[in-house]
Amino acid sequence: MNGSWTAGKKVSVADVFNDGNHQMTTDSSGRKLWQHTSDFNDEDTTKWVPQGITSTADALDAGTYEGINGWIVGWHRDDDKSVRVTFVNRAQDTYRHALLVYPHASDNFREVPVHAGGIMWYGNTLWVLDTYNGIRVFDLTNIWQVGSGDDVGKVSSGVYSAAGYKYVIPQIRWCKWSSPFKFRHSYMALDRITTPDSLIVGEYQTSTSDPIRLVRYELDYTTRRLKTDSSGVSKAVWAYCVDIERMQGAVSANGKFYLSRSNGASKGDLWAWVPGGAAKKNAGFYPRSPEDLSYDKRNGGRLYTVTEAEGVRYIINSPVSSVSF
Repeated sequence: MNGSWTAGKKVSVADVFNDGNHQMTTDSSGRKLWQHTSDFNDEDTTKWVPQGITSTADALDAGTYEGINGWIVGWHRDDDKSVRVTFVNRAQDTYRHALLVYPHASDNFREVPVHAGGIMWYGNTLWVLDTYNGIRVFDLTNIWQVGSGDDVGKVSSGVYSAAGYKYVIPQIRWCKWSSPFKFRHSYMALDRITTPDSLIVGEYQTSTSDPIRLVRYELDYTTRRLKTDSSGVSKAVWAYCVDIERMQGAVSANGKFYLSRSNGASKGDLWAWVPGGAAKKNAGFYPRSPEDLSYDKRNGGRLYTVTEAEGVRYIINSPVSSVSF
């Protein structure tokens, strides 16, 4: 254990955004790149892989949160035994990683062992997918600064560490999948334009011999929870089988769907679809390995995605007007 200090400092979301310790750069196409220097390299690391993206426009309809305009990006560790999330301050082009944890005993915590294929920021909560088990929800009003040690959890009385990460965000709920059939929770996105707000969740499959489904759940903005029936069960209000292999992200807005697809080492596609009609492929719309999608109604409508392949990892901000339906 190296130089731990006493935990106990609770911080705000804005505090984390304003405490960036890594620098993003922008290429000639306007894509954001992670820090890639001799002493720190998020562009090429194989230990951590980016998967999900959400923004302050998801968090609140106003588009900013505690005065910040930013993104949160989720990364799974290569062994799927830990998840970190990255607070990207768009005004400063800086970022800071934080570790997701779940309570263990009354005074301890552990890493969250999931793939985290999709994330969604909703009010003061951060939602993270647990592939075959549902959705885990984390409390953004309860972010804690911890020590600098290598282990995760309690070191001694009042002293904690988190694998070198300065901040931890605790799990507060687990929306567990309870149907008798499997559903692969691969990606998700918020739709603020529906009434009420709703959540899209979809499946990644490599073959259409397996079902490739999209489902929509209604949300309660007053509680920041899924709407449920009298027994506490949340049931999808819409579902559709979509025969598009290798879908990595899906978001809906204004009755339209935007679907990202990976193509191995080749450029990724963006499919545009209005239910009731045929989907149109925008071939090569994205670089290699696009992942989760998020929508921002500001500035005429924007689509955000993150790409995962080493060496070509970007945050991409595209106008919806560039998508052909």
